[in-house]
Formats: sequence, C-alpha cells, structure tokens
Amino acid sequence: MININFRKVSIFAILILLTISCDTSLDYENPNDPDRYRVLSDASDVEALAGGLYVNVYSGMHEYDGVQMMLATAADNISCSWGNQAMRDMSWEPRNNAWVNTPAYSYKGTTKLLFDRMYSAINTSSNILFVMDGELDLGDNEMKIRAWCKFIQGVAYGNLALVFDRAFLIDEKTSVESNLEAAVGFETIHEAAMTYLDDAIDFASSNDFTISADWLGQSGDMSSTEFVKLINTYAARFMSYTPRNSAQKMAVDWSKVKEYADAGITSDFNILNDNYVNWYDEAGDYLTYNGWGITDMYVVHLMDASQPQHWDDDPDFPHPAKSTDPDDKRLDTDFAYVASNWFQAARGYYHYSNYRHKRYDAFYVNATGLKPEIMLSENDMLRAEALVYSGGSLSAAADIINSGTRKTRGEMEDVEPVQDDLIQAIHHERHVEMYTTGMGLQFFEMRKLDLLQKGTPLHLPLPAQTLQTLEVAEPYYTFGTEAKADGVNTSNGGWR
Repeated sequence: MININFRKVSIFAILILLTISCDTSLDYENPNDPDRYRVLSDASDVEALAGGLYVNVYSGMHEYDGVQMMLATAADNISCSWGNQAMRDMSWEPRNNAWVNTPAYSYKGTTKLLFDRMYSAINTSSNILFVMDGELDLGDNEMKIRAWCKFIQGVAYGNLALVFDRAFLIDEKTSVESNLEAAVGFETIHEAAMTYLDDAIDFASSNDFTISADWLGQSGDMSSTEFVKLINTYAARFMSYTPRNSAQKMAVDWSKVKEYADAGITSDFNILNDNYVNWYDEAGDYLTYNGWGITDMYVVHLMDASQPQHWDDDPDFPHPAKSTDPDDKRLDTDFAYVASNWFQAARGYYHYSNYRHKRYDAFYVNATGLKPEIMLSENDMLRAEALVYSGGSLSAAADIINSGTRKTRGEMEDVEPVQDDLIQAIHHERHVEMYTTGMGLQFFEMRKLDLLQKGTPLHLPLPAQTLQTLEVAEPYYTFGTEAKADGVNTSNGGWR
C-alpha cells in the first residue's frame, strides 16, 4: 500500500510536476520524472490513492490555517477582531491594510495552505491519469477513476480561480516552467476547471459505478447518477462565484449556469465529520464558537431591518436590544442574542455585534455528524439567479425562492418577481441560510455585487513562500487599500 500523508505535501512536489513533461507521445528518459509508472503500478494502490483526494481538497477549504476565516470577515458576514489567520487584518475599517504578502508575515501560511492542498490534489490526480493513459489497466474501475480524477482537477482548479489572481495550469498532458511568468490569470484557470468538470460529467454520465462513502465523507455510497448531480452543482457554483465585479458577473453565460444548476443536487450535500480525524470543518467551528466569531451587524440587519446595519466605531454607540419580531425567524432559531461583547475596544467597536450563530453548536461539541458543504438551498439560489441574469422568467425565479428556505425556515414574506428584489432575496439566503457552508461563499457573493468595502482585495496574490521558492525578487506584489481601489484587483465599491 502506498502511504502518503497529503497534509505534508510541499511546494517542491508541485514544482516537480511543473517541470516534468507529461506528453505521453514523447518516449524518452526524463531524469526529473519520479518514475510514476513504478510508484503507481498497482491498481488497488492507485484506487486507494484516488480515494483520499477529496479529503485533501476539503481540508484545504476548511482547515483553521486556511482562507475561510479571513474571507468571512472581509465579506462582513462574520466579525472577529482576533488576529488569528488574518481575520483582523482583512476586516480593518477603513480597509487600508493590503494583504501582507511577505515571507515574514505571521499569517503567510493562510494562502499557502489552500494553494498547496489544491496542487497536492491536482498533482496526484494528474499522475493517476498519466499512468492510466500509459501502462496501467484499472479494468472495470477505469471510468470511475477517470471521472473522479477529472472531478478533483475541476474542483481544485475552481477553488484556485476563486481565490487567487493567477495560478499554474498543469495536468497529465500539460507542463510549464517553474517561474512566475508561467502563471496564467484566474480566467484561464476557471475555464480549465470547467473543462475538467465537463469531462467528469461525461465520464460519469455514460458509466454506472459507485463512489465509496469515505471518498466524499458521506454516510453512504454515492451512485454515479448522484455524483453527476454534485459535479453539476460545483460547475454552477464556480461560474456564479468567480466574477470579481458586477461587470464580469453580467458577462457570465448564465444560461449555462442554469443548465448546470438544473442538473444539480436534489438534497443537501453533507460531509460526515468524524471527531477531527479526517473530516472537520474547523474554520466553521472558530467562526461560530462563543468567544470567537460573531455575526456581523450587516447580516443581523438583513433579518431584522430595525437592527442597525453597522456598529459605529464609537464607545457611546448603544448596544441594540434583542429583536422581538424579526422579519426572518431564523434570527431566533439559528442565532443567539449576545448582551455584551468579548472583543477589545481598541481594535475597533465596528467589530461588535449583538448576535452570534448557534445553528451548529450541538454539532461542534464533538464535530461528529453531518455538516452541510453545499446546501440544496445553494443550488436553488443558483437556479433562481441564472434565471434572473439570463433574461429568463422572473416569476419562475420567485417561485424557486418562495418555495425554499426563505419561507420554510425564515417564514418571510414572498418575494415579488422584480429583478432587484430577487437579487436581494438570493443575497439574503447566501448570508443567512448558507452561513459557514462552503469556503468564502459570502465573500464571492459580495465581490460580484460590488459590495465588498472599498479597499478590500478582490482576490489574493500567489503566496509569498511560493514566490520565494520560485526565486522572485522582493517586494512581492499584492492587493488592497483604498488608494489602490481599481475595481479589478481591489474593491472600489462597497455597501457602506
């Protein structure tokens, strides 16, 4: 059995894949090739290796050391003045702290973790596909492994396109030089991700197989039919969330988003957390734990318009009373009133709030059980959003929203088939119902609507440690601050 600790994969493993040729039409001895045919020569070992890929992707998205926590505070979905993992640095008001892209920064590993985990998954899946295209015969499991590895490539590259301004495009047939000039823009990375996901859909749609429960952190095995639905939802998610501003949002092929979402999941895609062993939405824990993350007033105001939308940076700002009749009843069921704050006033009163999220409190006692990764509500909102932006039926979009969690859980009034009202209703569900599901979901939502506070980076640069390994001269490029607000790399809009 091949024993690989995915959590220890370094940038050097990535650089190996960047520099070796993956063109199987070339027949020559490459001294840099780690002899993949020899290492990946046993079918059972290869299948076991493939089965560990999504947990690597999931941990990259949700580990404490990753980007999820800072994206949540930058989005004004969650507030936290603790410095951990750049949560405070990404939520100063005004937003005049650029992302500190230096090897000496305390939280330099925040972006590096996501970057390395995605490339670890890309590296392994590409190597598996490489040997499959060559000498390895997986028999009846070939199409399953092909579909699975293409899915992993698609999700990993999709996440890189969501977060970074650029990345390196490599796979089983493509290699690049290990230098900064070889990196391509997020648009190209996104397009590649969609191609991989389309390939995965094609393989899975035309073959009948079962994905083992432990591959996706499920409570039961997943059929290829259900797997196709999941891939489609991921594709719709990436198309919807990748735009950096409203102009890019309107350039999205929303009819294609609708096609993906209509073929997407029909129930929540939950991850079976296992008491911190393999599956643990750790960032979600810290973002909601009493004494850590607190619900931003922006979100509280969405649920009860009588609540202030922003806590002014003023010691005399009155602590708002508990809501008595919120428009959205989830303020009572999913959130808990906080009578006093635990943050340091010197770090800004604007971090304060009068509510915290409690929906997953029981789950996080032992982090054991099901935690939503992609809610059915998210797929529903993607369907409704695609109708709104593609020129489809606004009445049909309203029907989707009014038959979903807005009504079944929030007990809110029906939204009318008016474009601006529908966009706001979708925005509402992403901030309230989908709280801590996915990675950066609310950040991507605020970004494409030009709602991130002015000066907030719209995406992040390649990690400082990666640039250092590539021998790029300092200072390293970065994004952020009001002075550099261009609407392309740094927000020049903002909800306030």
